Amino acid sequence: MGTFRRTNLFYGVDHEQVYAALEEFWRSEDHTLKREDVNDVNRDAYALHERRGDWTVLEWTRGWEWDLRRRAQLHVSRAYDCPGLLVFIYDDDFWGCELFHHGTAIDQFQQESGNIGSFFGDLPCQGRPDLLLAQFPALDLDIEHARAYLTHYSIDDPGYEDIDWEDVHDPRNSPARPGDGYGRLEGGVYWDFQYFLGVDRRAPVWRRFTTLPQAPTRTDD
Repeated sequence: MGTFRRTNLFYGVDHEQVYAALEEFWRSEDHTLKREDVNDVNRDAYALHERRGDWTVLEWTRGWEWDLRRRAQLHVSRAYDCPGLLVFIYDDDFWGCELFHHGTAIDQFQQESGNIGSFFGDLPCQGRPDLLLAQFPALDLDIEHARAYLTHYSIDDPGYEDIDWEDVHDPRNSPARPGDGYGRLEGGVYWDFQYFLGVDRRAPVWRRFTTLPQAPTRTDD
């Protein structure tokens, strides 16, 4: 089985602030947060990492419930007027993200949508690098690199039928930046994109928690 992950990246707020806002949101939805053993890496629980630099990382639980969890991220953004992203990777096949600020979703991106459709319904999901840069001016991101990461394609497009996925010299699948571990059309860009933003994924887990009652799940992972 490939990699399935869903991760929130909150900019400019610390882990305690994020947790407090999540408690407030889930309480409003008649849920409570239950703390779990922070060292139990096998527990299906949210993992909230300590803030490192500009970012606080929240790993979601398994399952693909999409409404409540996205509303929760927007509540954090609204509470602190902070920008952030939801980034995900689906079965190693493709990745995507949702950009938000001021408590509102601003833009969506899904690398490839031909197989299972879009996680964002009828919303455009090509991704806009200009909107990404505008939310994080202090990061001084390169727009050409951002454009390369937000490369959307369709497997039904004849231009992608003959890609040699093992050929790192195929310009259609070249890495977005020197040193990246994946080509721009591979699902593993999920990782490279976070490094591009300056996210430190080695930050220790500060708290693991679940919601009671449990949020609904949807088939995969």
